Amino acid sequence: MILVDTSVVVAWLDKNHPQHRASVAAIERWALRERLAVSSVTFGELAAGGRKREAVEEDLRDFEKIPLDTGAAWRAGMALRQYRRRDSDDPVLPDFFIRAQAAVLSLPHLTNDRRRIKSFLDVDFEFVA
Repeated sequence: MILVDTSVVVAWLDKNHPQHRASVAAIERWALRERLAVSSVTFGELAAGGRKREAVEEDLRDFEKIPLDTGAAWRAGMALRQYRRRDSDDPVLPDFFIRAQAAVLSLPHLTNDRRRIKSFLDVDFEFVA
């Protein structure tokens, strides 16, 4: 199984997104090799972006849904705290939640976002080409 980041899902759904074609290709390539999964955090991010729940449920019907548990939430908080001490940009907690899920569950993580990954050396990041 591979945990697909919200950044990839957004680009996959939006035909006008600059990463649309690459994200479609990456999802199709991974779907042939692994089960695809998304975090419950992705549902929250898509809701915040204005998507309707029924549409999101339909779009992600073939993805396994992984709820955020306390172990991953704790790992995310610890990573965010360490990151804020070292760097000056403004990290966002949802990125850390999903990456922490990948770490806690030992899943590879497919993403478009190469920022703020140094707190997750134990995650096998796969980047959309």
